[in-house]
Amino acid sequence: MIKNKKITQTTLCELRHTQNTHFPPQNPVRSATRYEITSQYKGLSPFSNEFSYVCNTMIFTLPARMKYLWTILLCVLFLPSMAQQMRIEEFARDKKPLLGKAPFATDKQHALFDFYTNEKGFQFFIGDAAIPFTEGEGCITLTLPDRTEHLTVKHPEYGQLTWKIPGKELRKKKHYHAYLHTESLTKEYQQEKQWAVFTVYPAHAIVYVDSLIHPIQEGSLSLYLPIGTHSCRIESPFYQTWSDTIELNDSARFEKNVTLVPYYAYLTVETPFSDAQIWLDGKLIGTQKVETGRLSPGSYRLTISRMDWIYYDQFIEITNAERKVIDLHTVTMQPLRQAETQPGIGLILSGTTLATPDATLNTNGTDDHITYTRSDSNQKLSNIHITAIDAETEIWLNRERVGQGGWQGLLSPGFYAVSSKKDGLESRTRYFWVEEGTAAEWDLTSPMADYGLLNISCNEVDATIFLNGVAVGTTPRVLKDLPVDRSYRVRLVKGRKTAETVVQLKGNDIVNVNLKLK
Repeated sequence: MIKNKKITQTTLCELRHTQNTHFPPQNPVRSATRYEITSQYKGLSPFSNEFSYVCNTMIFTLPARMKYLWTILLCVLFLPSMAQQMRIEEFARDKKPLLGKAPFATDKQHALFDFYTNEKGFQFFIGDAAIPFTEGEGCITLTLPDRTEHLTVKHPEYGQLTWKIPGKELRKKKHYHAYLHTESLTKEYQQEKQWAVFTVYPAHAIVYVDSLIHPIQEGSLSLYLPIGTHSCRIESPFYQTWSDTIELNDSARFEKNVTLVPYYAYLTVETPFSDAQIWLDGKLIGTQKVETGRLSPGSYRLTISRMDWIYYDQFIEITNAERKVIDLHTVTMQPLRQAETQPGIGLILSGTTLATPDATLNTNGTDDHITYTRSDSNQKLSNIHITAIDAETEIWLNRERVGQGGWQGLLSPGFYAVSSKKDGLESRTRYFWVEEGTAAEWDLTSPMADYGLLNISCNEVDATIFLNGVAVGTTPRVLKDLPVDRSYRVRLVKGRKTAETVVQLKGNDIVNVNLKLK
């Protein structure tokens, strides 16, 4: 492009024209000793007819010995600009997913068009009319008239491109996209995305990348992510969470093998009574002898009842990877207090102090309520201060609501079960030991959701998922925030192939459902 207003050589040709003068001039002056190109010709495109006329006129009027030099100079100056170009590829219309809400916007009067590019400075025209657009991160969105067939793209560095819409014209209420590629000999192409491949055990874990959830199928997951830094987290029930930051570059795909560390334990309880009921945190888990499945490490309240009486009531601690065995055959088991149960809830543990053979039974004068206290009346109380995660969170002490946001009071020595609740959310119960006459402060964690997740997959992609008869998406998919303590009928449909099952959700846990369409 010509940036200088004046070019001086051996001859003078003044190309002065008014604003209304037609280009090119009819009778250029050849006898002059100097060229002067006025501001009317500044910024001419090197591909325009006007620019060609100026160059030809200059070379034609030069002396013979200068023509060859100027021709070479013009080629050197403008060949890189001529090599720069644009092209549009991968044109397509955005389609609404089956039985789902469209993730893209539409306009009742216009067609919307997304150009994917990281370059700036574009202008868009239909004929001589400029087209409005908005620039986002890696995307330019145009608002086009209905039945648009041609589009002109201009850029100060890459020139001009007139593009005919493939197939039919663009229609209103529709959303389209395409990739706008730019090439230049002076600018190196920059890769914008890279593959990240995860191989994970267990095979059905959940991967979070930048807070977005990605279910793993058959132990592997491939994601096409923008180059740069991403935060990753991999979770699975009864395994320790893995978290790290990954860095993607344009040299090679990122590969990561992750084997989660098991975080669970087993418990075996044996009693000498054939009719003994075994309770864990108020839930019946078996009779006489029981072997549990996987348990999260932590503290649990183990209770043995028989004939409406409590025979054993202790807190036990289970560590990670432990197979704990509690054999009560050698323990002298005597009735300690009357058991309180309610249908559908289980054993109600209302006492704050655990039973021991040295304790006595006391009543409050009624037949339906018996409490257990220590015989030592000289024990010192402890000042306890409990703080919740925020002012709206309820505090529950031994399954009784005692305050909101915070609570302070006097407690006798012993174990206490403390939890928090907020908007239907309940935290995992924590157990604290109160030392006699010793003040303490307890900070409660944020409540966990009393909801479950369903990780639904099958042997085919994009099968429609029906949950209790309602379409909720396509496979594979993780369904979140589902209330627990109820059954869900999962039905998958793709064409004439179907599969169906019934599952029971667990609170704060994920249930994997993998079906085979037939």
